[in-house]
Amino acid sequence: MAKAIAFPGQGVQAVGMDRLIRGTSAWERVAEASDILGFDLARLMAEGPEDKLQQTQYAQPAVFVTCFALWQLCCAGEEPAAYVGHSLGEVTALAAAGAFTFAQGVELVAKRSECMAEPRGGMLAILGLEVEELESLCSQVQEEHWVQVANINAPGQIVVSGKEEGLAVVAGLAKERGARRVVPLKVSGPFHSQLMAPAAEAFGRYVAQLRIQDVTVPVVSNHTSELLSSGEQIRAELVDQLTRPVRFTENCQALAKLGVDSLIEVSPSPVVGPLARRTVSTLKITLASPGGM
Repeated sequence: MAKAIAFPGQGVQAVGMDRLIRGTSAWERVAEASDILGFDLARLMAEGPEDKLQQTQYAQPAVFVTCFALWQLCCAGEEPAAYVGHSLGEVTALAAAGAFTFAQGVELVAKRSECMAEPRGGMLAILGLEVEELESLCSQVQEEHWVQVANINAPGQIVVSGKEEGLAVVAGLAKERGARRVVPLKVSGPFHSQLMAPAAEAFGRYVAQLRIQDVTVPVVSNHTSELLSSGEQIRAELVDQLTRPVRFTENCQALAKLGVDSLIEVSPSPVVGPLARRTVSTLKITLASPGGM
């Protein structure tokens, strides 16, 4: 039985997200990260305020640190066929695979979130329409306001990214086409779209100086589904990812082709596991927990 280990992206942050690691041997990671970040991450995760935790520059480090610590606590001894992560989760996957150290990862995520916090816009989850329909709707809106498909999470669950004005138009058109639900996401930017190009350029200058190791257990690329193993592949992926769609359905199909039939989600709450099962119904999904999986 081949297994993969999966990590979620921004969106799982919530006050109390530290409950699974607080008081465990992995808690030292939170203290280490607080020193690097220059703020009390433990207090923010435990007490909030919630609106601060939702801000990109705080949310991304909180999710990365929590998920890496949970992986260390529950899964570091596992031997997966591959790692996979959704958006920010791909960075956590690369750290778990050994592409860079935890400390480097914290610094990397802090820079990533700083760059990503600049472009203004939003994201909209649309349930009940397929990607081709939404690409058609986006093309109708793009001349006035840039919008594009940003996340292909599962059949019938697509996320569109772009300018707020354009997203409002897409929302109306999607409802006219029969979308079951249209849900604005709790993010402050047009992630995984061409509007992130300035952020990618700034982040790229940082990544160019980062020491990145080859990895022995590959990580699935979010936007190509290729297996990443060399340091140069990983360096390019970290930058490209900011402006390219997350094709998570294709990621799951790539895992299935590798023979993966079991997915361990390392997260404070289940997110990517249920999405994966909607794409590959035979996958066995387990949520990592200090009490056993």
